[in-house]
Amino acid sequence: MKGIFRRYSYLFFSVVFFFAILFVIATGNHRMSVVTYNVNKLKSIQAIRMQNQYSLFLSSKVVATTPVIYDSFSDAIATAQSGQEASFNGKLTGYGPDCKGCGGAGACSPRQDFRNGNIYFNDATYGKIRIVAADRSLPCGSIVRIHNIKIYSEPILAIVMDRGGAIKGKHLDLLFETEKNLQGFSTQMVQFDIVRLGF
Repeated sequence: MKGIFRRYSYLFFSVVFFFAILFVIATGNHRMSVVTYNVNKLKSIQAIRMQNQYSLFLSSKVVATTPVIYDSFSDAIATAQSGQEASFNGKLTGYGPDCKGCGGAGACSPRQDFRNGNIYFNDATYGKIRIVAADRSLPCGSIVRIHNIKIYSEPILAIVMDRGGAIKGKHLDLLFETEKNLQGFSTQMVQFDIVRLGF
């Protein structure tokens, strides 16, 4: 009788142990499934949020428009004062710091010395850009985009850092290293975009 009991007790404990192992495996897999599901669900939520943010960005993005080209220089200035880009067609000439009557430094603060090839200005916003002399209606620090210059294949940015007795209205003067560099650079009719009015 004891032998039968011992044999059945081993069988009973073996069955219990077997089911216990199955339970642990099943429970572990279930937990793993829950964790995997939660991670995937979290990733899906993050993806949806990112997509929604991108959609909001696209819907709020202002489409760049071509600036209006004004016949009147004063109208272009007035539009630029309202914070919008404004364009005008005008005359572009060139000069060097060694021109007759030139002192070699800019009329606008910080009165940069233009000699020794200093024909660029490092603007805090627009970086290293060319220098132009302009009418007093365009304040010092104004940024203009100049189109259709014969020596450039693309428009360039320039900053107003100088004045000139003959520079009036829609006439701007592009700074070169020296007057000798102006050979072949003739007076040109170009388009100016006022990107920024003053500093």
